[in-house]
Amino acid sequence: MADVIWTVRAYEHLDQLAEYIKSDSLIQAGRVVHLVISETHRLKDNIRIGHIVPEIREDTYRELKVFSYRILYKILNEYKVAIVGIVHAKRLFDRDLIE
Repeated sequence: MADVIWTVRAYEHLDQLAEYIKSDSLIQAGRVVHLVISETHRLKDNIRIGHIVPEIREDTYRELKVFSYRILYKILNEYKVAIVGIVHAKRLFDRDLIE
């Protein structure tokens, strides 16, 4: 079973996402945050369930999707992954978002 850690930047992204959605619906914001966190728990059993991030094309950078959001993570070793960012799928990808 792998450890899943969150970077400070990933927590900031999640907070920004919640704040943005909350302006329309507090209930939906809570739902999305819950689903994002739940999806990352799946990594504990299989660190390679996500797709390789096409903009990076490195096997160690992968992504999971929840609605129109990309949960970006990095495989640190076979027993540890780091959630490095959450971005909207329509947002222009910038590697600085996760490093």
